[in-house]
Amino acid sequence: MINKTFKTIHNKYSKFFKFFFFLRYVFSVFLIAIFLFFSIPKFFNYEKQEEIIKDYLLNYYDLELNGYSSINFQIFPFPNLSIENANLKIEDMSETLKSKKLDIFLDIKNIYNLKDFKARKILFVDNEISIDVNKTKNLLNYFNKIKYKLNVKNLNINISRKDSFLIAVKNLNISNYGNRKHQVIGEIFDKKFKVSLKNDNKDLSLKIFKTGIKAKFKFAKSNSKDLIPGSSQINILKNLLKFDFILNKNQLEIIQSNFRNKDISISFNSLIKFNPFFEINSNINVDKIDRKIFTKLNLERILENKEIIEKLNSNSRINFNIKRFQNNLIKSHSSNLSLAYGRLTFLSKIFISGGEINCKGDSFLIEEYPRLNFDCKFDIDNIKKLSSKVSISKNFKKEKFNLNVVGSLNLLNKKINFKAITIDKTYNAKEEEIKYFKETFENILFEGDFFDIFKEDKIKQFIIEII
Repeated sequence: MINKTFKTIHNKYSKFFKFFFFLRYVFSVFLIAIFLFFSIPKFFNYEKQEEIIKDYLLNYYDLELNGYSSINFQIFPFPNLSIENANLKIEDMSETLKSKKLDIFLDIKNIYNLKDFKARKILFVDNEISIDVNKTKNLLNYFNKIKYKLNVKNLNINISRKDSFLIAVKNLNISNYGNRKHQVIGEIFDKKFKVSLKNDNKDLSLKIFKTGIKAKFKFAKSNSKDLIPGSSQINILKNLLKFDFILNKNQLEIIQSNFRNKDISISFNSLIKFNPFFEINSNINVDKIDRKIFTKLNLERILENKEIIEKLNSNSRINFNIKRFQNNLIKSHSSNLSLAYGRLTFLSKIFISGGEINCKGDSFLIEEYPRLNFDCKFDIDNIKKLSSKVSISKNFKKEKFNLNVVGSLNLLNKKINFKAITIDKTYNAKEEEIKYFKETFENILFEGDFFDIFKEDKIKQFIIEII
């Protein structure tokens, strides 16, 4: 019965089974043909097609191929020409981009004939370039203007200025197509970051992971291709910074800026020059400050960064005009600070109840044990107002006086030397008195960290001892 059933099925569907078994052979032949089609090019010498490949990279991607170790055909993940250890130059740039592997993905029609070929896309893997900070804009413009598909994986950029290393941006991943078209991912200061562009590259957002740093930039229209105006909002943990800016190849102008957190609120304008040398000029207004912030500063750690201090050139004007000063000894404070090649010079004016204090001085901060030289004048024209804030001895009968103090201060060892202390040019402190004032100053003002000397109660104590 069973045999009869099989015979019936075989007789009825014999043509179908014959066709099915025939397809097996056709499918096998098809697979073998595809395998051979993609495998045979692996034996070709594509280095003979060097000029065609060079012309393609130059015409479509503005890349000049100046050297490589080998050119091979790869099947996976898609058919491509893999150029190992490629040395390339970007148009309008003299720097060399070194790529461990450059993959040119081919259309099927170009696998056996590279003449007039057009690649589907190109991929850079493990790359490095060293450029001057003034040419970073050229590199950004290059990635922005390329119309053909380009993908960069793990690009390290070493940025310098006049052969002096500034910063390294590592493991950059850039693509001008697909889901990551408007994103740049990489590392800076050993922290991962992500940059996103929106609204036709007019809106830029930056996030540095595990640091609490987020930033948003809006770029405005400009009549000049050399100017980049815009505005920004930067969050650093619980600190908020807002400012408008105008950037060109020589300088960055920061205007209408405001920085605030729970301890401080300041507004400032700054001009940062890149050429002919790096320099910062700032005008800073302090609207609110918690003096406890000074206890968080560590002078020793600041002075340890001598290489950075030596490279900084800046001129700053700082104005303190805080409302809560009105009931205190100090009413307002302004300072001019200049830093060049490690030397700091300062000129400050402090308005207090009944008069003002004018100080000038300098310090060479990159010395092993830097000293701060100072010359301070206390011009008191209303002793009654001063006595309302400071308990002045009843034996002090003058209605006004001028006190001049000249000396130097060891910033790290917290030791002071007075050269001269005079009052109204009629009193000159003797050696024994200067020694007493020295001990008094060190005991009162230097109890604790260096920045504790700015506490108002300590200033009051010192004034009492002096007069």
